[in-house]
Amino acid sequence: MTLTDFATFSTAVSGLAVTASLIYLALQTHQNAKHTRALIHQGRVAALRDIFLAGTDPNVAAAFIAVPGGTPTPQEVQKLQYRLMYGAMIYGWQDTYSQYRNGLLDEDFFRQMRTGAAQALSSPTSRAVWEFYRVPGTQFAAFMDELAANLSPPSRRTNVRFPPKAVIQQPSS
Repeated sequence: MTLTDFATFSTAVSGLAVTASLIYLALQTHQNAKHTRALIHQGRVAALRDIFLAGTDPNVAAAFIAVPGGTPTPQEVQKLQYRLMYGAMIYGWQDTYSQYRNGLLDEDFFRQMRTGAAQALSSPTSRAVWEFYRVPGTQFAAFMDELAANLSPPSRRTNVRFPPKAVIQQPSS
């Protein structure tokens, strides 16, 4: 092997190394973009959940009812608190669903969320609140709708304090 042959060979090897580095860099850039989107989505969901959970404070819930002209009776405050708490749970489920769909969560974590969501949807009142927050046409709505459709018929609860429609109706002025 002459020095010229060796130079040609080393040029080819370095060309392959540069190509491999560029491919690796492209994969890393794609992965970083995916994680950045997930962090942005998670931050958005966290902000919404914080707002919803803040609204469950009795004084804040009463203000949400009173300011537009409603009467914040204890029953109306409880109904709003339930809607807001359930809304916070829905946003948490949406975040888990999104991260799982994007390959950022494992199957066990997703299965745990799916089981919790199905248990919550087994309540007629919770199903009514889900319909209140549901955004048609989204993949998450299709996922939740499938969960609800696959539930066994809900048991008749004799101790339901608020009928489903009463929880999602806005208080009267």
